[in-house]
Amino acid sequence: MIYESTRDWAMNEFGGAGFADVRWQRRLVAVGTQAARRPAGKVSEVFGNAADRQGAYALLECDDVARAQIAAAMFAADARRCVGLAFVYVPVDGSSITLTDQKQEKGFGSIGARKFGARGLKVISALLVSPQGVTLGLGSQIWWTRTGEAKKQRHGRRRTEDKETQHWLEAMQQTRQTFDDNAPQTCCWFQLDREGDAWPIITEADKEGHWFTIRGNHNRRVVSEGGSKTYLRSLVGLQPVACTYVLPVSAGPARSGRGANMVVRAGTATLDFRDKRTKKHFSKTVNVVLAREEGTTPAGEKPIEWLLLTNRPVESTEDLAQIIYGYSLRWRIEDFHRTWKSGACNVEEMQLRSVEAAEKWATILAGAAVRIERLKHLARKEPELPATNEFSPIELRAIILLRFGNKGRRQIANGTVPTIKQAVQWVAEIGGYTGKSSGGPPGSTTIARGLREVLAAARVITAMESNCD
Repeated sequence: MIYESTRDWAMNEFGGAGFADVRWQRRLVAVGTQAARRPAGKVSEVFGNAADRQGAYALLECDDVARAQIAAAMFAADARRCVGLAFVYVPVDGSSITLTDQKQEKGFGSIGARKFGARGLKVISALLVSPQGVTLGLGSQIWWTRTGEAKKQRHGRRRTEDKETQHWLEAMQQTRQTFDDNAPQTCCWFQLDREGDAWPIITEADKEGHWFTIRGNHNRRVVSEGGSKTYLRSLVGLQPVACTYVLPVSAGPARSGRGANMVVRAGTATLDFRDKRTKKHFSKTVNVVLAREEGTTPAGEKPIEWLLLTNRPVESTEDLAQIIYGYSLRWRIEDFHRTWKSGACNVEEMQLRSVEAAEKWATILAGAAVRIERLKHLARKEPELPATNEFSPIELRAIILLRFGNKGRRQIANGTVPTIKQAVQWVAEIGGYTGKSSGGPPGSTTIARGLREVLAAARVITAMESNCD
């Protein structure tokens, strides 16, 4: 997808909302444009002009503008970006948006442990990631609030539709429907962490020809021919070594940096599921991949281990490598949450007064966060792409002038088109990136800060040239 400007991006993301009043449609695109130019949690920080700020509040508080319409337009646009791909990875994960509600008058629900009194919204998001590892958009977002007192009934005795597990099912259902409508030839490959190791989620993920990979959290009982008790880890641990690879592990507070020697075993298992509410047993056959560190674990640390359940066919070591790589991309959604909540968009700083308005604003900012993540990963995964795929000529002129000053005029005059890696690097440097603190490539925060400067400068250049005409 090639954009002529940030407004062109906003038109693509939100232009299909289809409100009955076309004026609200234009307003939404304008609000989305400015949110991408100056992402911030507080509406007042995004819109410096009083009239624009009042227009944004009017949109967010209008009963005729539904959050579901805004989201559906964005999800459809992002799914269309996947047309032509055989599959996309879809990391799914939940998060909490903590918001100010001291008097408990805004309709927000409990967040975290109830005794601490935090208030806000709960959300599960499905991120779309290309086979190369580039963030493409969002496939769904399911919002809810925790209301009332904590339920006394035992968790296992409630129906699935009465548990928060239901929201995970809805996120996958919404994503599949969006792709059926907009990219029917593209397979969704859902990627879930250990929280997804529950029979309702596994059953839901294994529908309509789509794939899943879920990190195992339970040593489940396996159906065996002789009826003897056999368990998943024992079964897969007896399989022959399929392949090995070295996993680069960065140092952390309780982790030593190293190249971890990962040994991969794989097999097929029929899992014995039990519905605790009805006491009924049923089974499902899945492929199982165990990647476990052997021989490189430092003393006092646990070996790295991934036990992955998947319905992706496994016929070669290349298939195994793709399954493991796909699960490694699940962390993309945590990057998105960080950019959305604190790294760039600061959605938790919003001060809106209703659930619906908060969800609408958070949805618009989610689009801005995805765009920042997309630029970051394009620069890393497809660095040789021309920068004109994501930036307009005016925006590129602003980048070069802000980064190089008068020296950049010669580059502009020559018509040189930088690569996406170069352009994103320059944007990040405008935003304060030096590379000294991490030594790694630019991150979301410095890219977001640079974009604010660049897009403001681009508007000035456009205005000055229009006045000259």
